[in-house]
Amino acid sequence: MDLFRKVITQPGKPEDFALKTVQEAIKPQRQTKLELVSAAVQSGENTMKYGESIGDGESMQGQIPRLLDIVLYLCENEHIEGGMIFQLLEDLTEMSTMRNCEDVFGYIESKQDILGKPELFARGKLVMLRTCNQLLRRLSKANNVVFCGRIIMFLAHFFPLSERSAVNIKGVFNVSNETKYEKQAPDGISIDFNFYKTFWSLQEYFSNPASISLATTKWHKFSSCLTVVLNTFEAQPLSDEEGSPDNLEDEAATFSIKYLTSSKLMGLELKDPSFRRHILVQSLIMFDYLKAPGKNDKDLPSETLKEEIKSCEDRVKKLLVMTPPKGEKFLRSIEHILERERNWVWWKRDGCAPFEKQPTEKKTVRDGGKKRRPRWRLGNKELSQLWKWADQNPNTLTDPQRVRTPAVTDYWKPLAEDMDASAGIEAEYHHKNNRVYCWKGLRFSARQDLEGFSRFTEFGVEGVVPLEMMPPDVRPKYQAKPSDRSKRAKKEETKTATNQAEENQVATPAASEVDGEGNRADVEASTAAMETDAANVSSGGTPTPEEQQKQTPDTDGGQEPGQIDDQEPEPGMIDGETDAEVETIVVG
Repeated sequence: MDLFRKVITQPGKPEDFALKTVQEAIKPQRQTKLELVSAAVQSGENTMKYGESIGDGESMQGQIPRLLDIVLYLCENEHIEGGMIFQLLEDLTEMSTMRNCEDVFGYIESKQDILGKPELFARGKLVMLRTCNQLLRRLSKANNVVFCGRIIMFLAHFFPLSERSAVNIKGVFNVSNETKYEKQAPDGISIDFNFYKTFWSLQEYFSNPASISLATTKWHKFSSCLTVVLNTFEAQPLSDEEGSPDNLEDEAATFSIKYLTSSKLMGLELKDPSFRRHILVQSLIMFDYLKAPGKNDKDLPSETLKEEIKSCEDRVKKLLVMTPPKGEKFLRSIEHILERERNWVWWKRDGCAPFEKQPTEKKTVRDGGKKRRPRWRLGNKELSQLWKWADQNPNTLTDPQRVRTPAVTDYWKPLAEDMDASAGIEAEYHHKNNRVYCWKGLRFSARQDLEGFSRFTEFGVEGVVPLEMMPPDVRPKYQAKPSDRSKRAKKEETKTATNQAEENQVATPAASEVDGEGNRADVEASTAAMETDAANVSSGGTPTPEEQQKQTPDTDGGQEPGQIDDQEPEPGMIDGETDAEVETIVVG
């Protein structure tokens, strides 16, 4: 504060002393950081634990973490520029050793939620990206695998999913990662040196899979080398004791990203399950890249190459299942990881489309304005083409022949042909099984042929076919029977007469009692006549036409045999019953 008061009273132009004044004001803060780091280095203590421990509730921390907390608080509350904390962390990692950088990065991981806030992220995302990349360059990819993985995971969490700065758009491989192995066979070697060179030569293809897709000769060379390795794995299967989980846990504690390539260790490495899995998984990654290398058709493998890749892939998966322990479970995990990786590859090659969908903004209606009704698009693609064609040809819609109902005889012709037994049409192809065809035909018959339509209830859909169209041998089956019509007419008339008789009986009960004796006489007479007829029938005698004429003198003598009279029944007859019987049933 005293520095700024002194500057205010100083004469001259601001350009001469403004920058110098700000640098002098910031110098104590930088000096404090440098002094703390240098003192920690000289004392040999850890940078993040140097100095007197400051109690903060339940936790204890050194002076440098305390300084970082203060600066982070000021940046979060916008008391100072938001990028100050990121610049401070970058300087701290540059001045610290790799062992101390791991503790500094632990502090960054613990504060990633605060550092990722929008007001701070916008100011320091590039600085944080530069800091992490510098750490990755300083670290060894073979000895500091876990620390490198922590940095990559932090970047994936710190930056949004659609951030293109960490996306390998072109799919470039790290060809600088070379695997060196012996070219000349040493003295006293106990293994096949040709197999040794063939085995480790696969790493040249694994480090740069793009080189195989560009040249077919390289693929044949790679496939031949891989076949030799797979044959050796199949000839020397591992036992369950060699793949016990205890041995794998011990090896996981000292896991390294690269294996030793000494020829003296080849025999031991072949007996290691994790070593075999390492090579087999590399092969699956190679196959996955070759099957979908790019968008262009020229980059896709040929059909022959696809078949070879498929056969090699099946062999590799079979060996993974055979490799103990839990080979099948391990293979399912690898397949799941490769499936996710394929999705990421296609997302990058499609331009890294954003995953976030912007919400739709609802337009507010002004006061006093009318709401527009939603517009519906009617029809579909085919109807739109038809309407467009109709506009160009207006006379087609008014043409009387455009919509025409077919005649019944034309419509039922296919069904009439099916009814002919000589046609030999199978039942499943019969038109009567087509519901749409039958339904349309019934509609046409109801409008044009009502008599044929009435036969549907008795004979089904085949009875609706006009009689003249039916085959001659089938036609008598569907012809109408006059006796049925006369019986129905007689029953309707007798029912009407019965209803009238019941009404008369209710109105004049006394008259019915007076005429009771006459009715009984009529009943006896009719009963005697019926017994006589029954006797004649039972005796087997058939009445001659002359006897029939005498018994029924009112009938027409010229009637043909078998013909039934269609005349109206005599009063008092209900299909062979008299009025007296009806009255007897009703009254008595």
